[in-house]
Amino acid sequence: MKKWWIRAGMVALALVLAGCGIRIAGDQIGTGRDLGVAASRTLLTAEELATGPGAGEPVDNAAFLPVMGAEAPAHTFEGRLELIGEETVGELRVVRGDPDVEPTVSHLPDFDFEYVQDGDDLIPVRRGMIITEHPNWNYLLEPGRAWSEPGDGGWSRASLPFSLVWKGSNAVFNGLMTFVFNDAEVSGVWYQVTQETTVSLGADLWGWVEAEYHPGGVTDAAEIRRAFADEVAHRFPSRPIGDLAEVYPGADPQAFGVGVSNMTWYGFVVDGVQYLGGCETRTGPYPYCESMRAASYSTAKSAFVSLALMRLAQKYGSEVPLLLIKDYVPEASASPGDWSEVTFDNTLDMATGNFRTAEYMVDEESWDTDPFWSEEYYDEIIAAAFDWPHSAPPGTQWVYRTSDTFIVTGALANFLKSVEGPDADIFEFTVEEIYQPINLSPGAQTVLRTRDDNWQGRPYGGLGMWWVPDDLAKISTFLNVDAGRIDGVQVLEPGILAAALQRDPADRGVQVSGNRRYNNAFWGARYPSDFGCDIWVPHMLGYSGIVVALFPNGTSYYYASDGQDFTWEAALRESDGIVPLCPDG
Repeated sequence: MKKWWIRAGMVALALVLAGCGIRIAGDQIGTGRDLGVAASRTLLTAEELATGPGAGEPVDNAAFLPVMGAEAPAHTFEGRLELIGEETVGELRVVRGDPDVEPTVSHLPDFDFEYVQDGDDLIPVRRGMIITEHPNWNYLLEPGRAWSEPGDGGWSRASLPFSLVWKGSNAVFNGLMTFVFNDAEVSGVWYQVTQETTVSLGADLWGWVEAEYHPGGVTDAAEIRRAFADEVAHRFPSRPIGDLAEVYPGADPQAFGVGVSNMTWYGFVVDGVQYLGGCETRTGPYPYCESMRAASYSTAKSAFVSLALMRLAQKYGSEVPLLLIKDYVPEASASPGDWSEVTFDNTLDMATGNFRTAEYMVDEESWDTDPFWSEEYYDEIIAAAFDWPHSAPPGTQWVYRTSDTFIVTGALANFLKSVEGPDADIFEFTVEEIYQPINLSPGAQTVLRTRDDNWQGRPYGGLGMWWVPDDLAKISTFLNVDAGRIDGVQVLEPGILAAALQRDPADRGVQVSGNRRYNNAFWGARYPSDFGCDIWVPHMLGYSGIVVALFPNGTSYYYASDGQDFTWEAALRESDGIVPLCPDG
């Protein structure tokens, strides 16, 4: 696989809740104990996990859930789970895209990680992106669960969600693993990966691998349990999408998720609750919908880089967007273009004036000729990002390029170092100042970086984050309802935010076409008469089919998919029926 991956990449949730055991716990979606998915286990029995199942392909996801009558786990898992011989095990079936992938793609990276248990929750000690030595894959680990079943001979059983992330890319593949264990041993582990968010490749991976349990005390285990309990307590209140009609009589839940192929999940946020749908895989509903990761792609431009600029401007002065790129990114001096008057704001707006053609997305999609998409180290990437001729005055012509976002991310990073010291990191700044206070998930608190220092170099900015539904519910509410305030304190510079959200008629941004604008890395679409008044819908977009639409009535609609479908008109109209979009509606 080459780095072109960087551009690539249900049954109603009520069925998941009823048939797979997700339960409403207060205002949260949690995992139930007595799930009633089957009277007895026929898939991945304890005997099969001990010796290797006869299954020659992925099994139904119900096999990763308790059977009817399951009880609390009889044992406590605390220590390391180590898989043995991953490099020799694994099957691969390409269901979409080029089947000629490297043989190593079918093998998991080395897996040797600590977990702690809290009741029936099984919590990985390491969260967020885990860089591995595998040539293709990195890991994202999520909390799973443990329980006991009558047919397991006194052993306890566990299942764990995890994600594989293509190295140097945003593409993410969601999987599950399961095993039985006691106080000293584990069986072998069955794993399967049957869902992804990426355009170029759809693939199933599966296998049975031997494993070893290394029981023992985990450092800071009590704090890990406390942090996870706090994470769960701060999840956004959630209900299945089908409940929308019960809460708002006459509402049509089927207006959400419509027109989108290869859906990962979707949500509608109204009155402080998100209504969730999707979470399907090729082997049935994903049992851990709350932990199902999707790639951000270019929604990171808005949710990371733009928010970082707004926070810097609020903290250090509203003149920050007017600073010049050339004063903070020295590589600009080698550019064939003209960066003498290009500001941070121009660059975030995709209006630097340095481009080859103004034809829609032509410069951006020069995948095979632009080294920005193939290089991996900062020096080569930044050189490619600046390798564009001068073609127009800054601020006058919109030409979309992720490489421009890479430039402005570097400018923000160097400005931050100038005021907070050489160890300051622009992504960690955003995590500490915004993401942690609004309680984004741990998996959203890491980012794709350049290959320098073992993939711990500069953040790309224009892509490279991984969302769960809870993250987008929180980000959209923070912007669309709370107006950039946290606990009543203004965190984002209000003028820049108002412009980004099309709430400043004097600053609509740069024209894309017709009724479309681009402002501070947010898209804007105008609906001049569709709803009885002139409305604008600001939104974030990601390449594979990621949408976060912030409706002007305070509701939001988001989804992740990999069919490159971008549509929200049906959701917008349904939202208008719940909360009028026009003030006199």
